[in-house]
Amino acid sequence: MFSLLDIHRQLGADAFTDGRVELDACVLAPLLRPAGPDHVAFVHTGYQELLAAGYLAEPTHRDLSADLPGGAYLTEQVRAFLAGMPGGRETDDCVLPARAYLVGPAERLLLRRVERPVRFDRHAVTVARYRRFLDALDADGTSPWDHPDQPADITHRPWTDRLRRPDYYDNPRYDTHPAICVNWWSAYPFAAFEGKRLSTSLEWEAAARGTDGRLFPRGDTPDSTGINCADTWVGRPVVTYQAWYRDFAGDAVRRAGATPVDERPGNRSPIGVLDMVGNCWEWTSTSLDDPGEAVICGGSDDNPMRAVQTSSKGIYRKRSGSNAVGFRCVQDLDTPEIEETTA
Repeated sequence: MFSLLDIHRQLGADAFTDGRVELDACVLAPLLRPAGPDHVAFVHTGYQELLAAGYLAEPTHRDLSADLPGGAYLTEQVRAFLAGMPGGRETDDCVLPARAYLVGPAERLLLRRVERPVRFDRHAVTVARYRRFLDALDADGTSPWDHPDQPADITHRPWTDRLRRPDYYDNPRYDTHPAICVNWWSAYPFAAFEGKRLSTSLEWEAAARGTDGRLFPRGDTPDSTGINCADTWVGRPVVTYQAWYRDFAGDAVRRAGATPVDERPGNRSPIGVLDMVGNCWEWTSTSLDDPGEAVICGGSDDNPMRAVQTSSKGIYRKRSGSNAVGFRCVQDLDTPEIEETTA
């Protein structure tokens, strides 16, 4: 809402006829409605949402909005306007700055603050990187970096009997593929082994979406040629479950699978992180109600395009391993920098 005097100050006397600062004398009157004594608002909420997006385009304004009592909830139209505005700065250093970000699904968008900067691995952890960790394990398959609450029967060796490709961790052809069939209890010590940690689900989503809240890392437009998902293997959009079952669950599922982490340079987030959606889900450090479960993000090769967005999340048992779940690490930037290990 704003007052008629605000309109006069911003647009000048020409915004009113006959010198009367009243609604019926305002040249914008067809666009406005009364909103309390001496105040007006736009008739159509779209105008308000456009103004809100313009306001939130400034980082300082997002920070102020994130601090509103009870939080700031936004409409999908505000997000769409914001994503379509020019000027969003992209970087290539994989650093997520500490600031407020737009996160959440379309029906519950909100602003949440990342409290400290982190550097993301550019790629998901690869088989070659994970093999170095395996070489450092103790004889019983555990490690000095294990989580203090790790169950006694956990081993960090991949769940090979679940692998679609039995030689996945032995054949050099898979060195640049993501490390999959690795449970959460193994992803945690691997990150510590490299002097890093798993990201929170908030950090993960903020890194994928950037400051404008985009639906896919590269923008709002879906691109099945640049994301490893069910649509890619089918060759056309997979819209319904029936279509997925008919077109993907047969022949396509036998051909589908995780592919090299550097195969899709266009699937790039605003800070330069690659393949955050599709290819494989990624473990995070976030648990909700059940400490035996953790949040996974991003979707995988067997999910349709509509399910591999920057807001895509699921819950997975920490003990479980899957061909569809991998992980990547982050490094806090308030500690000495460690050069990223590459496959």
